[in-house]
Amino acid sequence: MKWVNITKPKDKGGLGIKDLRTMNISLLCKWWWKAENGTGIWQEIVSKKYLKKGGIVFLKKSNKNSPVWNDLLKVRHIYLKGRSMIVGNGKSTSFWHDRWCGLVSLAEKFPRLYEINKEQECSVEIVRE
Repeated sequence: MKWVNITKPKDKGGLGIKDLRTMNISLLCKWWWKAENGTGIWQEIVSKKYLKKGGIVFLKKSNKNSPVWNDLLKVRHIYLKGRSMIVGNGKSTSFWHDRWCGLVSLAEKFPRLYEINKEQECSVEIVRE
């Protein structure tokens, strides 16, 4: 039997087994949400160690990161697709990559302009100045 069929609900002809890959991605995306919106000791540690320079869009994979953090970075693009930003001071909002002024990012809405722009990793705060 194919895995696609095994993970279907029983009433749809499957075995009702959860797709662990999808569940793992979902839980990792929840970690991203908690890192941005939650409060607690874990969020404080993550903020001081990894989010010093702004939002999660600006993070890079590094040998200095923990293996868990680098695994989180692998699913960041999935989390970012479903997320919109309230700009606030603009420090942690990517001008080009975050959805802050519509249903799509400015990079998606204006791909040619994004391509020729020299400041592709700038925040809304920097552009406002």
